[in-house]
Parts: sequence; structure tokens; C-alpha cells
Amino acid sequence: MIHRTWYRTFGAALLLLSTLPSLAAGEARFADKHAEAIETLLRENFSAGDAGTAIGVLDEHGSWVFSAGKLGNGTDGKVDGDSIFEICSVSKVFTSLLLVDAVRRGEMQLEDPVAKYLPASVRMPTHKGKSIQLLHLAAQDSSLPFNPVDSPGGNRVDVDAFTADDLYRFLSGYELTVDPGAAFQYSNTGMALLGNVLERRTGMDYESLVVDRICRPLEMHSTRITLTPEQATRFTQGHGPDGRRVPHMELHVMASAGALLSTANDLLKFLSANLGFGQSHLTPLMSETLVVRHRDSPRFGKTAMPWFDEGVYNPPGTEILAHGGGNPGYRAFLGLDKIKRRGVVVLTNQTSLNPMGVGWTLLQEMPLTSENVTNWVREVVGIGIALGADDTTGEVHITSVFPKSPAGQAGLAAGLVIKSIDGVSVAGKDSRECAELMGGPAGQSIRLEVFDRVRAETTIIELTRARYLTASS
Repeated sequence: MIHRTWYRTFGAALLLLSTLPSLAAGEARFADKHAEAIETLLRENFSAGDAGTAIGVLDEHGSWVFSAGKLGNGTDGKVDGDSIFEICSVSKVFTSLLLVDAVRRGEMQLEDPVAKYLPASVRMPTHKGKSIQLLHLAAQDSSLPFNPVDSPGGNRVDVDAFTADDLYRFLSGYELTVDPGAAFQYSNTGMALLGNVLERRTGMDYESLVVDRICRPLEMHSTRITLTPEQATRFTQGHGPDGRRVPHMELHVMASAGALLSTANDLLKFLSANLGFGQSHLTPLMSETLVVRHRDSPRFGKTAMPWFDEGVYNPPGTEILAHGGGNPGYRAFLGLDKIKRRGVVVLTNQTSLNPMGVGWTLLQEMPLTSENVTNWVREVVGIGIALGADDTTGEVHITSVFPKSPAGQAGLAAGLVIKSIDGVSVAGKDSRECAELMGGPAGQSIRLEVFDRVRAETTIIELTRARYLTASS
């Protein structure tokens, strides 16, 4: 069963209305345009099993929450907008906001060296005399590694049991390889360190800082780390890819990198404040965290503090930023369009359907097809085919064709065997080598010799590399 609930998001609280607000003629709510597709997605994925998903969408008219599936916590409870999930690395946007708020309060400065707030015994790593500043931790360009490791290139530590003393020992023995601030580098290590110095400076633990300085002003009553008995009844149980229950993670010093729990309704309030709906002293601070600082991250695209766009297609008239997260039993997505002022929240207690793909696709206003949700729509240069090799014959063949690409427009289809590329035989070559032969800039033409096994026909096709969207409709 699919649940739909309309909420009004202006002001501090979300109020359930008995009737939908009227709109001017021709004006459409963001939720209305995608309601049917969202409900179909939920019905197809969460009609059975012990997991569920809540999807919240937001614009200037208010917000909808769509939900389906179960809490999976041993009760018959159903997922809705007030169900509590682990939001994993989405916690990082709260941590960076705490720093900007601490600057507003006069407690810290963005340019302060991190070493200023650590014990004298800790040796903060530097590179060519350049030190890591607080801003570098919040913007994820400190050049600290993804997770703390025993030594550069060593094994990852158990982040679930990692302590502040462990973090200090790691920092004292680590060597930076690039200048702080030079490039975006996603780092749980850096975000854990930021949470630690915020705690040391304020004398408050991370959870208390989030609750007092962010959740209380926005009336986000279900966002925290430690749940009350009532909240525990709404807490979902995480499930792995095989459907088995996954234990709840109990983070220590790594809490500021991924320990927060929240609901779709609470996160819609957070997005509402980010987009400037209603009055909040946090909104101008949130605007600072949304300023793009790097645009060339190979993995994360354009990045802010610490929002990013993962290089997905931004349709004309949009500027999309988001943050996702995941752990062995949960997935989460929090995203917005700064220009069109729209937001999306996707929370789930399973790991098969990826909320990132759902969130990006909704913000792009692309069809919620399995291809778009799985691959995410990007703008790329090429001819638009994917290749694979036959397990028996080794023949390289087309496995898929993007419909909006040169290959799609030329009528190429999956199953065609590639015989040669620009006159070069592909015999003995694997799919990777063939893909390299087809590489090059936009405007470059490519001649493919393809064999249709059904018709027993060989054809020469000339295509021109071009920009296209990896979208299906």
C-alpha cells in the first residue's frame, strides 16, 4: 500500500492539511508531476518484504511524502514520513553547518588552523608548510583520506569502534600528499575531525550541538543519535542485500561523519530552510554551505560544503546539489535545486534500490525508469553504446544503446556484433580495447562494421561522436 501525505513546509513546523492548497491556473506542484511515477516505483519495489522507503518532495507550495513498505523492526509498523532511518553520510551537511554557525557565534573562524583546537600532543599533518584549516574539513578538501588508516596505503580501521585517541594517533603519523584546499577529496576522516574540534571548542557533544543549534530552531524533533522510547518504536531496521537484518551502527568519534538518525518530515524542514521558505536564522548560513568551491572532481563533480552533484546532468535553468549516504543496512539522499527551489528526500532501510538515483532523477525531472535510476542521467561525449563479450565465442557485441545518442538515433540495437572499428578488426580484442578504439572528441566520425546474427547481414555504419544524455524515457 502506498501512502501519500501533503504537508505545508513554510514556517517551522509541518502541518497536515485536510485539503490541498489551490494553485493559480496552469501552475503545477513539483509533487503532482511525479506522484504517479513515484507511487509506481514504490509499489514495484516495496509491495513485499520487510523493508520500506519514504520519498519526500518539496517546492514553494509545500511538500508531499510518499511511502511504502515496513519498518522491519519486528512489528507490523508501516513506513511513513515520521519513520526514523539512519541517514549515514547525510550527517555531514549538518556538521558543516555547525561550523558556519560556530563562526556566526564568534566561537571559531573558517581560516583557523585545525591544530589550534587539538591537544598539543597531536601533530597535524601539513604539506609544503600549508596547514589544514577548519574550512578545509567542512569543504572536504583537506587532503585527508576517505577513512583513517593505520598508515598511508594501509588497511582501513574499524570506524564503528574508532575513538578520539585513535584519530589523534592517526593524524600524528599521517603525511599529506597534496596541499589542503587544492582539490575535493571525500573524507570521513576530515568530517570526524571537524566534529571533534567542534566538541572541544564548545564543550558540547556532537548530538547536543545538532539538536540545540539546528533541530530545535527548525522543530526537527526526530533528528538525533539517541532515541527516546517513543522514537524507538518508529525506528526502522536496516537490511542488507540478502534481506537479512543488519545491526545498527554505534559510531564514536566518527559520529559527525555519519551517525545521525532522521525522518523524511524532518529533512523536508531542513531543505525548506535551505531553500529560504519561511523564516530561519539558519538560512543565510545554509547559503554559505551551498557555495560551489570545486568543479572538477572526477567522482563528485561540482562540490560545495560538503554538497556535490556527482557530475550528473543539470538541465538548463537548474543548479542541483545533494548529499547521499549509505551503510550496510540503509541508504539516504538529500538534494535540492537552488534555482528552481525544489527539494527531494529519499530514505530507505535496504540496500538494493539506491536513493541517489531516485533523488537525482526526480530533481532532473527525468522519467523514473530503472535505467535512469540505476545509471543516473549524465551528459557525455560518445556514440552511445555499451559493449560486452560473448562468453563462448569471445565476440564483442552491443549490450545496450542510449536512445538519445548517435547510435540510438541511427537505429543500432543490443545484440549486434562489432566486427571492425574504423577498419581495424576487433578479433582478439576485449570490450575495453574496443571502447578505447571508439574514443575521441565530439565531432569525430567513427565507422563501425556490425553483424546482425538474426538476419545474417553485415552493415557498415558511420556515426559522429556527440554530446548526448544517458537518459531513457
